[in-house]
Amino acid sequence: MTAADGLALIVLAGLGAYTVLGGADFGAGLWHLTRSRAQRELLVKAVGPVWEANHVWLIFVVITLFTGFPGAFGALSRALVAPLSVALLGIVLRGAAFVFHTYGGEVRGTRAWGHVFAWSSLLTPFAFGTAAGAMADGTLRADGSAGLLAPYLAPLPLVGGILAVACCAFLAAVFLTRDAERVGSPADGLVGRMRRRALGAGTVAGLLALAALPLLPPALAAELRGIGLPAVAASAAAGVLALALLWRRSYSLARVAAAAAPLGLLTGWALALHPDALPGVALADTAAPAAIAGPVLGVLLAGLVLVAPAYVFMVRVLRAR
Repeated sequence: MTAADGLALIVLAGLGAYTVLGGADFGAGLWHLTRSRAQRELLVKAVGPVWEANHVWLIFVVITLFTGFPGAFGALSRALVAPLSVALLGIVLRGAAFVFHTYGGEVRGTRAWGHVFAWSSLLTPFAFGTAAGAMADGTLRADGSAGLLAPYLAPLPLVGGILAVACCAFLAAVFLTRDAERVGSPADGLVGRMRRRALGAGTVAGLLALAALPLLPPALAAELRGIGLPAVAASAAAGVLALALLWRRSYSLARVAAAAAPLGLLTGWALALHPDALPGVALADTAAPAAIAGPVLGVLLAGLVLVAPAYVFMVRVLRAR
Protein backbone atom coordinates (compact mmCIF):
# COMPACT_ATOMS: atom_id res chain seq x y z
CA MET A 1 0.00 0.00 0.00
CA THR A 2 1.35 3.41 -0.96
CA ALA A 3 1.36 6.57 1.15
CA ALA A 4 -1.39 7.94 -1.10
CA ASP A 5 -3.54 4.91 -0.29
CA GLY A 6 -2.99 5.55 3.40
CA LEU A 7 -4.04 9.18 2.99
CA ALA A 8 -7.18 8.09 1.14
CA LEU A 9 -8.04 5.79 4.05
CA ILE A 10 -7.55 8.68 6.48
CA VAL A 11 -9.96 10.77 4.41
CA LEU A 12 -12.53 7.97 4.62
CA ALA A 13 -11.92 7.48 8.35
CA GLY A 14 -12.28 11.21 8.97
CA LEU A 15 -15.49 11.35 6.99
CA GLY A 16 -16.77 8.35 8.94
CA ALA A 17 -16.00 9.95 12.31
CA TYR A 18 -17.61 13.21 11.23
CA THR A 19 -20.65 11.37 9.86
CA VAL A 20 -21.34 9.64 13.17
CA LEU A 21 -20.14 12.15 15.77
CA GLY A 22 -20.87 15.32 13.86
CA GLY A 23 -24.08 13.78 12.53
CA ALA A 24 -25.35 13.05 16.04
CA ASP A 25 -24.38 16.60 16.97
CA PHE A 26 -26.37 18.08 14.08
CA GLY A 27 -29.29 15.79 14.82
CA ALA A 28 -29.43 16.97 18.42
CA GLY A 29 -29.84 20.48 17.08
CA LEU A 30 -32.73 19.32 14.93
CA TRP A 31 -34.59 17.99 17.96
CA HIS A 32 -34.24 21.42 19.52
CA LEU A 33 -37.27 22.36 17.40
CA THR A 34 -39.50 20.37 19.75
CA ARG A 35 -41.45 22.15 22.48
CA SER A 36 -40.30 19.83 25.26
CA ARG A 37 -38.20 21.80 27.74
CA ALA A 38 -36.80 18.62 29.30
CA GLN A 39 -35.68 17.40 25.88
CA ARG A 40 -34.01 20.72 25.06
CA GLU A 41 -32.15 20.66 28.37
CA LEU A 42 -31.03 17.08 27.68
CA LEU A 43 -29.63 17.89 24.26
CA VAL A 44 -27.84 21.02 25.52
CA LYS A 45 -26.15 18.87 28.15
CA ALA A 46 -25.27 16.26 25.54
CA VAL A 47 -24.04 18.70 22.88
CA GLY A 48 -22.27 21.12 25.20
CA PRO A 49 -18.99 19.19 25.63
CA VAL A 50 -18.62 18.11 21.99
CA TRP A 51 -20.29 20.57 19.60
CA GLU A 52 -17.02 22.29 18.69
CA ALA A 53 -14.64 19.35 19.11
CA ASN A 54 -16.51 17.24 16.54
CA HIS A 55 -15.30 19.51 13.75
CA VAL A 56 -11.75 18.27 14.32
CA TRP A 57 -12.64 15.27 12.11
CA LEU A 58 -13.70 17.57 9.29
CA ILE A 59 -10.41 19.44 9.69
CA PHE A 60 -8.52 16.16 9.32
CA VAL A 61 -10.36 15.49 6.06
CA VAL A 62 -9.68 18.97 4.64
CA ILE A 63 -5.99 18.91 5.58
CA THR A 64 -5.49 15.43 4.15
CA LEU A 65 -7.18 16.32 0.86
CA PHE A 66 -5.34 19.64 0.57
CA THR A 67 -1.87 18.21 1.20
CA GLY A 68 -2.25 14.67 -0.08
CA PHE A 69 -4.48 15.19 -3.13
CA PRO A 70 -4.15 18.87 -4.15
CA GLY A 71 -5.63 18.29 -7.60
CA ALA A 72 -8.72 16.56 -6.25
CA PHE A 73 -9.05 19.19 -3.53
CA GLY A 74 -9.09 21.95 -6.14
CA ALA A 75 -11.55 20.11 -8.37
CA LEU A 76 -13.93 19.35 -5.51
CA SER A 77 -13.68 22.92 -4.19
CA ARG A 78 -14.72 24.31 -7.57
CA ALA A 79 -17.43 21.77 -8.27
CA LEU A 80 -18.95 21.78 -4.76
CA VAL A 81 -18.69 25.50 -4.04
CA ALA A 82 -22.45 25.96 -3.57
CA PRO A 83 -23.23 23.21 -1.00
CA LEU A 84 -19.93 23.63 0.82
CA SER A 85 -20.53 27.36 1.19
CA VAL A 86 -23.98 26.66 2.60
CA ALA A 87 -22.56 24.03 4.96
CA LEU A 88 -19.83 26.36 6.22
CA LEU A 89 -22.38 29.12 6.77
CA GLY A 90 -24.53 26.66 8.72
CA ILE A 91 -21.58 25.55 10.86
CA VAL A 92 -20.70 29.15 11.77
CA LEU A 93 -24.30 30.15 12.49
CA ARG A 94 -24.90 26.99 14.48
CA GLY A 95 -21.89 27.47 16.73
CA ALA A 96 -22.64 31.12 17.42
CA ALA A 97 -26.33 30.42 17.99
CA PHE A 98 -25.63 27.59 20.43
CA VAL A 99 -23.40 29.80 22.57
CA PHE A 100 -25.78 32.78 22.54
CA HIS A 101 -28.80 30.60 23.28
CA THR A 102 -27.18 28.48 25.98
CA TYR A 103 -25.36 31.19 27.88
CA GLY A 104 -27.55 34.20 27.08
CA GLY A 105 -29.76 33.74 30.12
CA GLU A 106 -32.68 36.14 30.02
CA VAL A 107 -31.10 38.47 27.48
CA ARG A 108 -33.53 39.61 24.81
CA GLY A 109 -33.25 37.57 21.61
CA THR A 110 -31.88 34.45 23.29
CA ARG A 111 -34.92 32.39 22.26
CA ALA A 112 -34.48 33.45 18.62
CA TRP A 113 -30.93 32.12 18.69
CA GLY A 114 -32.39 28.74 19.64
CA HIS A 115 -34.31 28.68 16.37
CA VAL A 116 -31.16 29.67 14.46
CA PHE A 117 -29.33 26.80 16.14
CA ALA A 118 -32.03 24.31 15.16
CA TRP A 119 -32.47 25.42 11.55
CA SER A 120 -28.73 25.66 10.87
CA SER A 121 -28.46 22.12 12.28
CA LEU A 122 -30.86 21.08 9.52
CA LEU A 123 -29.28 23.17 6.77
CA THR A 124 -25.72 21.90 7.21
CA PRO A 125 -26.29 18.13 6.85
CA PHE A 126 -28.72 18.81 4.01
CA ALA A 127 -25.97 20.68 2.15
CA PHE A 128 -23.46 17.88 2.76
CA GLY A 129 -26.00 15.30 1.62
CA THR A 130 -26.75 17.13 -1.62
CA ALA A 131 -23.00 17.33 -2.28
CA ALA A 132 -22.64 13.56 -1.82
CA GLY A 133 -25.70 12.96 -4.01
CA ALA A 134 -24.37 15.19 -6.78
CA MET A 135 -21.02 13.39 -6.70
CA ALA A 136 -22.85 10.07 -7.04
CA ASP A 137 -25.10 11.44 -9.80
CA GLY A 138 -22.11 11.94 -12.07
CA THR A 139 -23.23 15.35 -13.33
CA LEU A 140 -20.56 17.41 -11.58
CA ARG A 141 -17.56 18.63 -13.55
CA ALA A 142 -14.18 19.68 -12.19
CA ASP A 143 -14.28 23.00 -14.04
CA GLY A 144 -17.68 23.91 -12.62
CA SER A 145 -19.27 23.85 -16.08
CA ALA A 146 -22.27 21.91 -14.76
CA GLY A 147 -23.51 25.11 -13.13
CA LEU A 148 -23.66 26.55 -9.64
CA LEU A 149 -27.03 25.12 -8.52
CA ALA A 150 -28.36 22.88 -11.30
CA PRO A 151 -26.51 19.69 -10.22
CA TYR A 152 -28.06 19.90 -6.74
CA LEU A 153 -31.64 20.28 -7.90
CA ALA A 154 -31.71 16.81 -9.46
CA PRO A 155 -33.69 14.07 -7.65
CA LEU A 156 -30.68 12.13 -6.34
CA PRO A 157 -28.93 15.09 -4.65
CA LEU A 158 -32.20 16.26 -3.10
CA VAL A 159 -32.96 12.79 -1.75
CA GLY A 160 -29.36 12.60 -0.55
CA GLY A 161 -29.80 15.84 1.37
CA ILE A 162 -33.01 14.70 3.04
CA LEU A 163 -31.44 11.30 3.79
CA ALA A 164 -28.50 13.02 5.51
CA VAL A 165 -30.89 15.01 7.69
CA ALA A 166 -32.86 11.86 8.57
CA CYS A 167 -29.67 9.97 9.46
CA CYS A 168 -28.56 12.80 11.75
CA ALA A 169 -31.96 12.88 13.44
CA PHE A 170 -31.82 9.10 13.90
CA LEU A 171 -28.30 9.08 15.36
CA ALA A 172 -29.08 11.90 17.76
CA ALA A 173 -32.35 10.35 18.91
CA VAL A 174 -30.65 7.00 19.63
CA PHE A 175 -27.80 8.65 21.53
CA LEU A 176 -30.18 10.91 23.45
CA THR A 177 -32.41 7.98 24.37
CA ARG A 178 -29.47 6.39 26.17
CA ASP A 179 -28.59 9.72 27.80
CA ALA A 180 -32.16 10.18 28.96
CA GLU A 181 -32.14 6.68 30.46
CA ARG A 182 -28.89 7.44 32.28
CA VAL A 183 -29.78 10.82 33.78
CA GLY A 184 -33.57 10.97 33.77
CA SER A 185 -36.42 9.53 35.74
CA PRO A 186 -38.77 7.01 34.11
CA ALA A 187 -41.66 9.09 35.38
CA ASP A 188 -40.85 12.08 33.16
CA GLY A 189 -41.43 10.07 29.96
CA LEU A 190 -38.36 11.51 28.23
CA VAL A 191 -36.86 8.10 27.45
CA GLY A 192 -40.08 6.98 25.78
CA ARG A 193 -40.36 10.15 23.70
CA MET A 194 -36.78 9.92 22.45
CA ARG A 195 -37.23 6.21 21.76
CA ARG A 196 -40.29 6.91 19.59
CA ARG A 197 -38.44 9.66 17.74
CA ALA A 198 -35.50 7.33 17.14
CA LEU A 199 -37.77 4.60 15.76
CA GLY A 200 -39.53 7.08 13.50
CA ALA A 201 -36.37 8.76 12.22
CA GLY A 202 -34.68 5.41 11.61
CA THR A 203 -37.65 4.14 9.61
CA VAL A 204 -37.71 7.32 7.50
CA ALA A 205 -33.96 7.09 6.88
CA GLY A 206 -34.28 3.49 5.72
CA LEU A 207 -37.13 4.32 3.35
CA LEU A 208 -35.15 7.25 1.91
CA ALA A 209 -32.14 5.01 1.33
CA LEU A 210 -34.37 2.61 -0.59
CA ALA A 211 -35.88 5.51 -2.55
CA ALA A 212 -32.41 6.61 -3.63
CA LEU A 213 -31.57 3.27 -5.25
CA PRO A 214 -33.64 3.72 -8.46
CA LEU A 215 -32.14 7.20 -8.89
CA LEU A 216 -28.56 5.96 -9.07
CA PRO A 217 -26.83 6.13 -12.46
CA PRO A 218 -26.27 2.66 -13.98
CA ALA A 219 -22.49 2.72 -13.56
CA LEU A 220 -22.67 3.58 -9.87
CA ALA A 221 -25.46 1.08 -9.27
CA ALA A 222 -23.28 -1.63 -10.81
CA GLU A 223 -20.40 -0.70 -8.50
CA LEU A 224 -22.70 -0.85 -5.48
CA ARG A 225 -23.84 -4.32 -6.52
CA GLY A 226 -20.18 -5.30 -6.85
CA ILE A 227 -17.43 -3.86 -4.68
CA GLY A 228 -19.81 -1.79 -2.56
CA LEU A 229 -22.31 -4.57 -1.82
CA PRO A 230 -20.78 -5.79 1.49
CA ALA A 231 -20.76 -2.25 2.89
CA VAL A 232 -24.32 -1.52 1.76
CA ALA A 233 -25.54 -4.86 3.12
CA ALA A 234 -23.82 -4.15 6.43
CA SER A 235 -25.47 -0.73 6.54
CA ALA A 236 -28.92 -2.19 5.97
CA ALA A 237 -28.37 -4.94 8.55
CA ALA A 238 -27.09 -2.44 11.11
CA GLY A 239 -30.08 -0.17 10.56
CA VAL A 240 -32.57 -2.99 11.07
CA LEU A 241 -30.64 -4.21 14.10
CA ALA A 242 -30.64 -0.71 15.62
CA LEU A 243 -34.41 -0.49 15.28
CA ALA A 244 -34.82 -3.94 16.80
CA LEU A 245 -32.58 -3.03 19.74
CA LEU A 246 -34.51 0.18 20.28
CA TRP A 247 -37.75 -1.80 20.27
CA ARG A 248 -36.27 -4.12 22.90
CA ARG A 249 -34.96 -1.10 24.86
CA SER A 250 -31.30 -2.14 24.56
CA TYR A 251 -30.16 1.44 24.15
CA SER A 252 -26.40 1.02 24.63
CA LEU A 253 -26.18 -1.65 21.93
CA ALA A 254 -28.55 0.38 19.72
CA ARG A 255 -25.97 3.19 19.70
CA VAL A 256 -23.36 0.90 18.17
CA ALA A 257 -25.72 -0.43 15.51
CA ALA A 258 -27.06 3.05 14.72
CA ALA A 259 -23.51 4.33 14.17
CA ALA A 260 -22.67 1.39 11.89
CA ALA A 261 -25.61 2.09 9.56
CA PRO A 262 -24.43 5.44 8.10
CA LEU A 263 -20.83 4.24 8.22
CA GLY A 264 -21.71 1.36 5.92
CA LEU A 265 -23.60 3.68 3.61
CA LEU A 266 -20.65 6.08 3.47
CA THR A 267 -18.20 3.25 2.79
CA GLY A 268 -20.35 1.85 -0.01
CA TRP A 269 -20.62 5.33 -1.56
CA ALA A 270 -16.84 5.79 -1.41
CA LEU A 271 -16.10 2.34 -2.86
CA ALA A 272 -18.58 2.90 -5.69
CA LEU A 273 -16.99 6.23 -6.60
CA HIS A 274 -13.42 4.91 -6.39
CA PRO A 275 -11.02 5.52 -8.13
CA ASP A 276 -12.57 8.85 -9.19
CA ALA A 277 -13.30 11.87 -7.03
CA LEU A 278 -15.28 13.40 -9.90
CA PRO A 279 -15.82 12.34 -13.51
CA GLY A 280 -12.43 12.63 -15.18
CA VAL A 281 -10.60 13.29 -11.89
CA ALA A 282 -8.92 10.11 -10.65
CA LEU A 283 -7.86 10.40 -7.02
CA ALA A 284 -4.53 8.63 -7.58
CA ASP A 285 -3.60 10.93 -10.47
CA THR A 286 -3.95 14.00 -8.24
CA ALA A 287 -1.92 12.60 -5.33
CA ALA A 288 1.08 14.46 -4.00
CA PRO A 289 4.55 12.97 -4.72
CA ALA A 290 5.69 10.22 -2.40
CA ALA A 291 8.28 12.56 -0.88
CA ILE A 292 5.39 14.69 0.40
CA ALA A 293 2.69 12.08 0.91
CA GLY A 294 4.86 9.91 3.16
CA PRO A 295 5.73 12.55 5.78
CA VAL A 296 2.16 13.94 5.69
CA LEU A 297 0.80 10.44 6.37
CA GLY A 298 3.17 10.05 9.31
CA VAL A 299 2.19 13.40 10.82
CA LEU A 300 -1.53 12.69 10.43
CA LEU A 301 -1.25 9.23 11.97
CA ALA A 302 0.66 10.71 14.92
CA GLY A 303 -2.03 13.36 15.23
CA LEU A 304 -4.78 10.74 15.27
CA VAL A 305 -2.94 8.79 17.98
CA LEU A 306 -2.96 11.92 20.12
CA VAL A 307 -6.37 13.34 19.24
CA ALA A 308 -8.57 10.22 19.33
CA PRO A 309 -7.81 9.21 22.96
CA ALA A 310 -7.96 12.85 24.05
CA TYR A 311 -11.40 13.18 22.46
CA VAL A 312 -12.69 10.07 24.21
CA PHE A 313 -11.27 11.23 27.54
CA MET A 314 -12.79 14.70 27.10
CA VAL A 315 -16.24 13.27 26.40
CA ARG A 316 -16.12 10.90 29.36
CA VAL A 317 -15.00 13.60 31.77
CA LEU A 318 -17.30 16.40 30.65
CA ARG A 319 -20.43 14.31 30.19
CA ALA A 320 -19.95 12.68 33.58
CA ARG A 321 -20.41 16.07 35.28
